[in-house]
Amino acid sequence: MPPTLGSALRLGFRAAFREPWLLAVGLAVALVRRAAVWPAFAVAWAVLARSALAAAARHPLSPVHALEDLVATATAPRFVALIAGLWIAGLAVGAALRIGYVAGALPTLAGALAGAPGPRFATGVAFGFPRVLGAALLGAVVEATGGLFGATLALAAARITTSAASRGASPLLAGAVALALVLALAVPLALSVVVDAAVARAAVAGDGPGRAFAESGGRFLARPGTFLLAAIAFGAAGALGPGVVAGAGSVSTGFASTLSPALLVGPQLMLAVVAASVAAGIDLVWLGTVAALACAEDPR
Repeated sequence: MPPTLGSALRLGFRAAFREPWLLAVGLAVALVRRAAVWPAFAVAWAVLARSALAAAARHPLSPVHALEDLVATATAPRFVALIAGLWIAGLAVGAALRIGYVAGALPTLAGALAGAPGPRFATGVAFGFPRVLGAALLGAVVEATGGLFGATLALAAARITTSAASRGASPLLAGAVALALVLALAVPLALSVVVDAAVARAAVAGDGPGRAFAESGGRFLARPGTFLLAAIAFGAAGALGPGVVAGAGSVSTGFASTLSPALLVGPQLMLAVVAASVAAGIDLVWLGTVAALACAEDPR
């Protein structure tokens, strides 16, 4: 039986406070993941700028022809393939960094929870990466399936509602539509948290992808409310926390709007790093919480 929501949250915070250095690693991984797609933007801007200058030189008195040349460059198959390749490569690098971080952080947090801290990060990355990668790939398929399921239910509910609006609907039909909308939200969320728990089991318990999903699914069915509430709480915190920091920083720097923009670069960068640190901290506590939900047992 997995722990209750309160116990899992306490364990997650305890693990994060016992291994605070993981916050710096998580922040570095998050920043590098963002920067991994910058080459695609840089190359796109460089090619388009060069094309625009060349088009302006060829048609100095005809901006329409210059714009047509620029559009032709932007829609050329080679340009699209180049930018798409750089973008996909950046996403792949970011995903590999995230999986490596999770493969090392989860065993470290689990060791802290068990009262046996030790150098588990490098070992987890070196030997747990294949298992975590397999679980993550299977999880991507599961989450995509859940998303399609939710979208299908939502579209069907909208279609039925539109059709029934002109003819009138019975209470039974209204209840069915409401149930479909609830399932459209709950099923993808449930599958997402099961995927996170399966990845945690692959990293901590050494389970293969199939066994990890079977075990995490069983633990979810034992306490579905705990898993769902934890996912909702951390999802809301991850969405609101960095935004609140960024908003507070914008308000504080707004009083200096009359200054030179160059003087605001430093404070804005600092606020961006603080917001990213808050997101990394929330993610670290979530990893500790999901490790507790996936592997720990309720002492009662």
